[in-house]
Amino acid sequence: MAFGKKKASAAIDAAVNKAANFEVTVADLARRSEKRAWWVAGLSLLLTLTMAGILAYMVPLKKEVPYLVMVDPYAGIARLARVSGDDGFQSVIAKEAINRANIASYVLARESYDSGLVNERDYRTVYTMSEPDVWGAYSASRDARNPESPGAMYGARTAIRIKISSVTPLGAKPGKPPTGATVRYQRQLYEKSNGATRPLDSRIVTMEFAYRPELKMDREDDNMVNPLRFRVTNYRSDVDSATPAPAEFPAVGTAQPATPVPGATQSVPAPVQSQSQSAAGPATPASPTQGVN
Repeated sequence: MAFGKKKASAAIDAAVNKAANFEVTVADLARRSEKRAWWVAGLSLLLTLTMAGILAYMVPLKKEVPYLVMVDPYAGIARLARVSGDDGFQSVIAKEAINRANIASYVLARESYDSGLVNERDYRTVYTMSEPDVWGAYSASRDARNPESPGAMYGARTAIRIKISSVTPLGAKPGKPPTGATVRYQRQLYEKSNGATRPLDSRIVTMEFAYRPELKMDREDDNMVNPLRFRVTNYRSDVDSATPAPAEFPAVGTAQPATPVPGATQSVPAPVQSQSQSAAGPATPASPTQGVN
């Protein structure tokens, strides 16, 4: 028997290699499982943070904001109010105030009459704020050849004063401004010679309007009259029987008239017509030709 190292057999080597490979495989699987677990944990954390950010951005998902609309039962004036104000509410109030201001300016310029001011202010205001067809109807009603025009009926010594009772915007939707309005107003005849006023009638206007920022004005000073390009697209004025007539004021230096008896018929003096005014009315601007940039 020879002395020395015993030579391993092929079966023993195969068994040893198989055991070693098994240990390597188990360790490799453990490493892969750990790596996969870290990937899943990281992806879950990222998804959780993303959802939390989206929820934080969307909160509150729905918020009820109470608004109070207070209406004067006598004048019909509606006002918007809230218990606590914020920037959004102030923005709503600002837009509403701008709409009311433009509507009131247009009605005052269109319905009032004063021979000394019509060419300086009223005609140009109505001109810059009217669409061509609306301006055409107004220009025809103020033509000196029209016997029913204020110039032909009242002349230069009598003026028409306007008192607006209420302005109610119409057609407003969430995220969209109003597209129309109803305006109640009262007309009074004012005698320039003695300061006396007497009621004429109460009327209600129904109008549609829009803002056209792309319009180009004919004159530079028109931008000061109508900087936001407020344009009336439809206009109608009717007698308002629901609103009482304004109070009458006597002439300065005259005695107070007796209290009228209920049911008695009162005579209203006929307006004085100026010869110069009936012969030639106030000059009207040409038909609107505002272009688009």
